Amino acid sequence: MAKNRYQKSKRVSEAKNVASPAAAEQPGFEIDQKWVLLILMGGIFLSYAQIWSNGLVWDDDPYIKLNEAVKTFDLNALLTGFHVGNFHPITMLSLAVEYAIVGENPWLYHFDNLWLHGLNSFVLYLLIKKLNKNTWVALLTAGFFALHPLHVESVAWAAERKDVLYTLFLLLSIWTYLKYEATKNKFQYALSLVLFILSCLSKGMAVVLPALLIITDWWFLGKKLSVKNLLDKIPYFLITLSFAYIATTAQKDAGADATSVISAAYTVSERARIACYSFLFYWVKTLIPYNLLPFYPYPGKPNGAIPGIFNLAAAVLPVFLGIMYYLGRKDKRVWWAVGFFTIAISTVLQILPVGSAIVADRYYYLSSVGPLFLISLFLGNKIQKAASWKYLSYAFLGVCAVLTFIQVPHWKNGYTLFTPAEKVYPQDAMVLSNIGWYHLGEEDYTLAKKYLIQADNNGFKNADVCRTIGSMYIDEGQYDLALPYIQNAYNYLPVKNRTDWLMALILSKTNRNEEAYQYAKLAAESEPDNFEFMHTYGSVLSAIGRGDEARALYDKLLLEDPENLDLLLNHSFSYRQEGNLAKEIEELEALIEKAPEFLVAYKNIGLSLAETGRNDEALKYWVKAAELDASGDYEYNIGINYANRGLINDAIEWYKKSAVKGKTEAIDILTQNGVAF
Repeated sequence: MAKNRYQKSKRVSEAKNVASPAAAEQPGFEIDQKWVLLILMGGIFLSYAQIWSNGLVWDDDPYIKLNEAVKTFDLNALLTGFHVGNFHPITMLSLAVEYAIVGENPWLYHFDNLWLHGLNSFVLYLLIKKLNKNTWVALLTAGFFALHPLHVESVAWAAERKDVLYTLFLLLSIWTYLKYEATKNKFQYALSLVLFILSCLSKGMAVVLPALLIITDWWFLGKKLSVKNLLDKIPYFLITLSFAYIATTAQKDAGADATSVISAAYTVSERARIACYSFLFYWVKTLIPYNLLPFYPYPGKPNGAIPGIFNLAAAVLPVFLGIMYYLGRKDKRVWWAVGFFTIAISTVLQILPVGSAIVADRYYYLSSVGPLFLISLFLGNKIQKAASWKYLSYAFLGVCAVLTFIQVPHWKNGYTLFTPAEKVYPQDAMVLSNIGWYHLGEEDYTLAKKYLIQADNNGFKNADVCRTIGSMYIDEGQYDLALPYIQNAYNYLPVKNRTDWLMALILSKTNRNEEAYQYAKLAAESEPDNFEFMHTYGSVLSAIGRGDEARALYDKLLLEDPENLDLLLNHSFSYRQEGNLAKEIEELEALIEKAPEFLVAYKNIGLSLAETGRNDEALKYWVKAAELDASGDYEYNIGINYANRGLINDAIEWYKKSAVKGKTEAIDILTQNGVAF
């Protein structure tokens, strides 16, 4: 037994002292971990102090405000469904819990993102300290990670909860893997795998972990790259393959796989140059985090070629990598830093195009560990030689904090977020559409329609945009203008049953009810619990002479909502369409008694009473409605009724009353006949 204990102790000792580039470094000083955590949290909450004025923006709508799974805490949909082109059940579960507590109030989403970001910064400090043995380097890496303005998008945006969550689990997975490497404790190994799965369940980009572990083994722990040393990575790679397949399926399901579109628009050479630009973009923005935008579109080709900056990037990248290779020959930590960045960013370098952006600030969140470590390594080495570098490092951190403080308010709402992008990319369809969504949320339908139409005209092939434009035209009664947009929605993603419902509405409103029937039926069968869909289906059934089926449907809906006046009105109207005016009048009388201020019922009962020759009764209802209504419609109807019966003087008096209320038709009749009002 003593011999076994000695051998285990010796093995642990050897593992803890694996030859690594940092083994000979002196820590310089030590600091209590709790102070590191407090400093990082304090710096984050101060630099993000303006976040409390921010609302929910951009994809916060489909992720939170419009997501029925989140709003109803539908556990099955949260844990098994795709959401906005992603499979991330843990992220969705966290948002659903928050919604259950605060609804659409944004403070809790922001608060949780802040402390998760702080926790990530702290775990990164522990990780770099363990790997690099230098407190200064670890502190600076964690500090830059906490305060860098390029991280604002991942932290200030509620929907990017997935970034802070997957990074937390991924860093903890690396941490437990290192503990396994030091102790060969199988529990630590199993825990690392579990944490990796949790990371993948938070965001698909976590699949890069196995490659990160390999370069950490190779360039930090000094392990040889051999089959034997790769065996313990097999479970990680199996997890990666599984989640990579799920992530790809989710992206295709949402129409975010842009491979065919980008391949048609750009040659292989152009795409390679775009990838070079994307790679260097993050390194440049690390040092010069200025003019940060929510969206960076693919380049236009005004002269048949992409701009010269992409050619420059293709020339600069080999030089940059050559310098990094040279430096890495002397210190493999340089290779680790560049390798970490390259691996972490590889899934979104647009080699396989995803979405319509060539770069995004949020993609930098995990991958930033590489560049920030490299900067911190340089500064940490300088601090050991000259204390003045310490104050320069503080200054760099201060600049980052100030820039973050300035960047945070951009995420206040859709207007503050995308207006700066519109100045840079005034014709970009994604930018225009998001400004349109903002105005739609503010109920400024004129501006919303203007921006969304411009986005559609500029090639934004998005079904939601088409459906929204079509809906606004339907609300305005311009069905001929709505129709082409709803037809186009069938050609684009995302697919929604709402398209069938909108098509049914347009056709029914233009008296093409036989055509409307198939669309109304599809919408109703696809979502039998959707009140709007079922209501429209009933209206169409009634219009094509299937009143019994329509009333049976209305009766079913009324069981769930017995006070719904529109349902009761349509129930009565189905009898009118069958020619049974007596039954319609009977139901309308009951409806008016139930809801004396429901004006549409007065209009309908008046028409039916007039058609059956009961004009005095019709006028009684219309006179009462006229007292409640400011449009002049009912006075106008009374005037028509008198005119049809040859009672011209009575008609004129009611036309005058209607004209005073602004009824255009009444004004025209009086004007044409030279009657002053």
